[in-house]
Parts: sequence; C-alpha cells; structure tokens
Amino acid sequence: MPEVVLFKTEELLPKAWQHFIADGPVRAFNPGLLRAGDGWILAYRIVGPDGVRRIGLCRLDAALRVVAGSAVPFSDGVRFAAGGNYAGPAKSWFADPRLYLLQGRAFIYWNSGWHEPRNYQFLQELDLSSLQPKGRPRELVLRGPRQPLEKNWTLLDGEKLRAIYSVMPQRVLEFSVAGEEDIEFSEVVTHAWKDAAYTAAHGVLRGGAPPQLFGEHYWSFCHSVTGVDGDYRYAAAVYRFASAAPFSPTDGPRDELALGNPGGSRRHFPKLNPAVGEVVYPCGAACHDGRWWISYGINDEQCALAVLTLAEVAAAVHPLEPRA
Repeated sequence: MPEVVLFKTEELLPKAWQHFIADGPVRAFNPGLLRAGDGWILAYRIVGPDGVRRIGLCRLDAALRVVAGSAVPFSDGVRFAAGGNYAGPAKSWFADPRLYLLQGRAFIYWNSGWHEPRNYQFLQELDLSSLQPKGRPRELVLRGPRQPLEKNWTLLDGEKLRAIYSVMPQRVLEFSVAGEEDIEFSEVVTHAWKDAAYTAAHGVLRGGAPPQLFGEHYWSFCHSVTGVDGDYRYAAAVYRFASAAPFSPTDGPRDELALGNPGGSRRHFPKLNPAVGEVVYPCGAACHDGRWWISYGINDEQCALAVLTLAEVAAAVHPLEPRA
C-alpha cells in the first residue's frame, strides 16, 4: 500500500486568505506537483466561503511538510492582457492547476471551469523563487476539431514540445512556448486504442497528471468515471505510451490505481458538484529517488500525496494486445 500524506487546508492557505477559516467552509484540492531543490512545489485549488475559485501555491520540504510561510495567493497576482475577449468567468475562475518545466522554464496551467459556450485553458510562466506569475496568461488554442468544454490537456517536455489532448483516443499535439501570444497547437497523430476490460468496469480513461518520462515510456496517471448522476465515482488509473513518435500506447491499466482515500465518499462539507460521489483525481506526478510521487484531490475538498514503489506502479499496468 502507498504511503499517503493528507494536507491540512489551513496550512495551505496564504496569509491573505487565512480569514476564510472563520467565515465558513474552505476546500483545498486537486494539487499539481513539481520537484524543486530538496523539496517540492504544490499548486492547488482553493474554494472559500464566497465560492470564488482560486489557486494557491506552497513549498513542501523533503518530509512532505508544508514550509511555514511559503503559501502564496497565486491567482491574486494574475493579470490578463488588455482586450482579451473572454466570456463568462474566464478571468475569475481558476481550476485544477498543473505544474510544468518546459524547455527549462516553469509554467502553471489552469482552466476556467465548466461554463457555456466554452471554457478556457491557460498557461502562465511561473517565477520559481517567488511563486508568482511572470508576464500574462496565454490561452491554449487548437486550430481544428475540439470540444467546447475541456479540462484535461497535458503537456510533454522535450526539444520539441508536445501535448496529449485526450487519452481515449490518444490525440497527440505539437506546440511552442516561444513569444507572448496565445499558444497554438496542431495535431500530430491519433491512436484509437482500447482496453475493453478496464473501460467496461471503470469507464473511459481521461486526463490527469502530466505524463512522466521514465525509461523508454511516458507514464500517465489519469482518471476514469463510472456511476450515475448524483453518484459519479472518479478513480485513478495509470497507462503508458512510447516516448518516441508516434507515441503509441503500449500498456493499459489492470485496475484502478489505489492511491488512498481513507474517507471514501464521506465529506466534511456539502458537495461543490451535486453530480459526483467519491472523487480521487490525480493532478501531479514525479519519479524521484526510486519511487513514484502522485499528488491528487479527494472529494473536491482535500489535497493528498501518495508515494508508491516502482514495483507497485509497474504491477498496475498490462501489455496491450498488438493491433491487427
């Protein structure tokens, strides 16, 4: 079983947001993860009693303790470019951050939630010293077929930058972070792969943590959804795909990946989303010191981090049957 750390929300709150505790329910969840020096950086959603969606960041030491005084109100410092034609809550709703190192530069990703007629995804350069934004947010733009509501693109570092648009089918994109304008993506290849046994039991795989290069494969810690309205269940899973073009999926999940949720579907506060039940939602991953470190949200109200052995993760996948 993995080693699991459950973070206390009050330790994750920046000083500027500490008053939320006295005002009503405060939720911190869906944390992204990035290795930094001898410790880690954690980025997470904060939903205070006013219902506003925010992003906070903090540092963790080598023992996975929140470094005192390190939490910052990241979203308070975001400044959009003048004249941006964004609809709905695009400039005020900050959801599901992921952290990246792309060609030596640090970035943070977020989306604007679930709203009509479409939502937005942004990438913002991050100052690793202050944990504050650098420059302006840049929208992720796909020139071609896409869904109007999206939350799970994941990015791959390398000499040429790529992204996973969706898992099933696995659509691979290319992009560049050069310049300061919106970031345009173009499709490279699509793999219409299946894992019938897993999807029949747990649902189609969806995005999650940024895929991590280990050996000759990328390991993707993602999620799937089963259930009915009012009791949808989000579960973690892992699959892997080749690190070289055309990036074909090679191994599917044997079963759900047990990251640890001691409370099951029980909550401390009323549901933010009435449609869901139990939620385990991976948003960050790293292979470090011979182990896998996975950050994830629990039930839209808590941040957690699981440490798994290489053997535990390797045992969670099985080779896919060759395509005819």
